[in-house]
Amino acid sequence: MELSAGEARLIRARIAVLGAIGVVLALAASEIFDHRQWDLLLAPLVPAITALFTCRRQAILRVVGGVASVAVAVGLVVQLANGARADVLVAFTSGGQRLMSTEWPSPATAELLGTTATVLAGATAVAAELARHRRWHMLPILPFLVVYVVIIGTSAPGGVRLVWLVPIGLLTVVFATLRPGAGLGERATLLVGERRLIPLIVAAGLVAGLVSLPLSLTARADPRQNDGPARSAAILEPIEAMLAIRDIQPPRPLYRVEGDDVVKVQRWRTAALEEYDGRRWAPAVTIRPLGRTLGPVTGETVQVDIYVLDDDLALLPLPGSPVTIEALIQTDESRTVVRIDERIDAETAVRVRSNVTPVRSTIDPDTVVRREIDDNVSGLADIAAALAGEGTLIEQLERLEQRMRDNFVLDSDATGGGLQRALIERFVRVTQRGNSEQFATAFVLLARALGIEARVATGFIAEPVDGVVTLRSADVKAWPEVLTTDGWIAFDPVPSEEISDAAPPPDEPSEQTPAAPQPPDQPSPESDSDDTADEATDAADSDDRISGRAAWIGGVGLFLLLVVAPLALIALLILLAKRRRRRRRLAAPVAEDRVRGAWALATDALVDAGGAFNPSLTDSEIAVDGSALLPDAQTELARLASMSSAATYGDPAEPGALAVEAVECLTAVEAALRSSAGRLRRIQRRLSLRSLRASTRSPVLA
Repeated sequence: MELSAGEARLIRARIAVLGAIGVVLALAASEIFDHRQWDLLLAPLVPAITALFTCRRQAILRVVGGVASVAVAVGLVVQLANGARADVLVAFTSGGQRLMSTEWPSPATAELLGTTATVLAGATAVAAELARHRRWHMLPILPFLVVYVVIIGTSAPGGVRLVWLVPIGLLTVVFATLRPGAGLGERATLLVGERRLIPLIVAAGLVAGLVSLPLSLTARADPRQNDGPARSAAILEPIEAMLAIRDIQPPRPLYRVEGDDVVKVQRWRTAALEEYDGRRWAPAVTIRPLGRTLGPVTGETVQVDIYVLDDDLALLPLPGSPVTIEALIQTDESRTVVRIDERIDAETAVRVRSNVTPVRSTIDPDTVVRREIDDNVSGLADIAAALAGEGTLIEQLERLEQRMRDNFVLDSDATGGGLQRALIERFVRVTQRGNSEQFATAFVLLARALGIEARVATGFIAEPVDGVVTLRSADVKAWPEVLTTDGWIAFDPVPSEEISDAAPPPDEPSEQTPAAPQPPDQPSPESDSDDTADEATDAADSDDRISGRAAWIGGVGLFLLLVVAPLALIALLILLAKRRRRRRRLAAPVAEDRVRGAWALATDALVDAGGAFNPSLTDSEIAVDGSALLPDAQTELARLASMSSAATYGDPAEPGALAVEAVECLTAVEAALRSSAGRLRRIQRRLSLRSLRASTRSPVLA
C-alpha cells in the first residue's frame, strides 16, 4: 500500500519513538555486564535509521533492509569490541548458549556483545515494520517487552532495575498517541485539543517511577543454567602441576606482584582442593567465564598489579577471595581458582583487588566451621585426638600443627611419599617422615577427623622485597587451610628444615603401594563417541533455539517471505559441523589417532565428491577406488591409506612425524579435489551432506 506524504511522516515519527525505546533497552542491557557498554547503542539505532529511509518502499525491500541492518549493527558492535569475523557468526548461532553459560556479570567479550546486539537489533527491526499497521497499533511494543524480560533474566542476580520503566513508559504513551491512519499534521491538531493527554503522560511517568523506586530484590542465585561448562586441564591435578613447576631447574620467576599492599601478604593461592578420593586431591572444578567483578568485600582488601612472566601459566595467584580482576577470566562458583582467559604479555599488569586471608590471632575460636566425620577419615579419629589434645578447636589445631612440626620429619625423598590413603596413614602412625604434600594432606585429614572443615591449598609463599614480590618456581608450596565464619585461615605443619641424612625406618614388606603420586586415570575408549554425542547434542540444541526464534518471528507474520536466510543458516550449520569434525580429528592427543583422522577426512572429501565405498573395504582398497576421483594426487592418497593402516594395526617408530606427513598428504588430496572442479561444484561439495549421513558417509571412523 502506497503511503501519502503525511502518513509517511507519521510512520517515521512512530519509528523514531520505537528507536528511542530501543536505545533505552540498550542502556538497560549493560546491566548484563559489569560496566556500561556504549557500543550497544548502535544495535537499535542502525535498524531504526534504516527503517526511516525504507518506510515507503515495497515490503520485500523493507524486509531485506531490515535483515541487512541487523547484520550491519551486529558487525559494528563486534568490530568496536575488537572482535573477529567468527564472533559475528557466533552471535547469530551459539552466542545465546555462551551468554547463558557465563556467570553474572558476564564478560564483555566480542561474541557476547554481538549476541546482545542481535537481540536488540532484531527487536527494533521487527517493531519498525509492525509500526505501519493500523490494526496492530500497539503491537510494535511487544518485541521490546520480550527483550526487557530477557534483560531482566540475564542480569537477574543484580536485581530488577525497574527504573528503566520510567523512560519506557513515557515513550510508550507518546507512541500510543501516534495512531496510524492520518497525517502527522492531522494527528497533531487532534492531540492539541485532547485535554486528557497531558494528565495521562504525567500519570504514566508517576506510576512508572513509583513502581521502580521502592521495589528491590534480595540477593538470589543466578537462574541461568550452565550449558556446556569449560574445564581446564591445568587445574584438574594441581598437586601434580605444583610438583612439576617446583622441579624446574634452574628455578625461574613466574609472577611479579607490585603494589603498596604486597607487604600484607605472604601466601598467594592458585587453587584450593576439597575433594579427596583416597588416592589424590582431584577437584575437577567447573569454570565459567565471568566479568571483572567476582565477589563482595568481606574484610580487609589489597590492590596489587600482577605480571605473568611465563606464557604457559594460566592460574592467577591471589591472597584471598577475589573482588575485582581487570582481565578476561574464568572461575568456579566458590572462586577456588581463577584462570586467565586471554594471553597477557610480561609487560602488561593485571590489576587485582582481593580480600586478605584472616590472621589466625584475630579469629574467635567459636567461629571454626564444623563438618561431619565421614568414613574417609573416621579411622584417624584416635590418632587425631591424641595429637590434638583437649581445648577449643583453635587450640586443638594449633597443638596438632606444633606436634607435627616438632615430632615429624620432613624428607622430600622419603619412601612411600605418595598421597594414597594407606601411605598417609602409614606416615601418621608409623614413619612420621614424609614430604610437604604429605604433611598438608595429613593435617587436613586429621582436622576432618576432629570434625573441622579443612582443605589443601596450593600456591606460592614468598616475602616482598622493596615493595615487589617475585613468585619463583622454587616458592611453590602446599599448605592446609581451615574454614571459619570469617574465611579460610592457613596453617603450617611442615618443619622449617628438611632432614634427609637420617636413616629412614625399614620398609614394611607387606606394603606394596607405589612410592610416587599416581597419574590421573586414562580416558575411556568411548571418549570419541562421547565427543560425537556431545556434538550431536550441541547441534540439536542449536537447531532447537533457531527453530524457536523462527517460530516466534513467524507468529508475528513478518518473515514468511524470507527464503534466503534459512538456506544460508542451514549452509552455515553444515560448514560448522564439518569444521568442528576436522578440528577434533586433527587435534587428537595421540599421534596415531591424528593419522587415522587425516585418512577419515580424506575419505569424507571423496564421499562428498561423489565417491561410494563399501563398509567391508580395506584402506588400500578404498584408495584404489578413490583414485578415479583424484587423478592428480593418487600417490598421496595411497600413501595416506598405508599410513592409516600402519597407525591402526602396527607400531610406528615415530608416530609424531607420521602424523605430520599424514596432514601433508591430506592437504595435497584436498587441493587436488578443489582444482578438479569448478566453483559451483566446489560449493556443492562443501555443503554436501553425504559425509554426514550414516547411510552414505565414509566407512573410515577416526
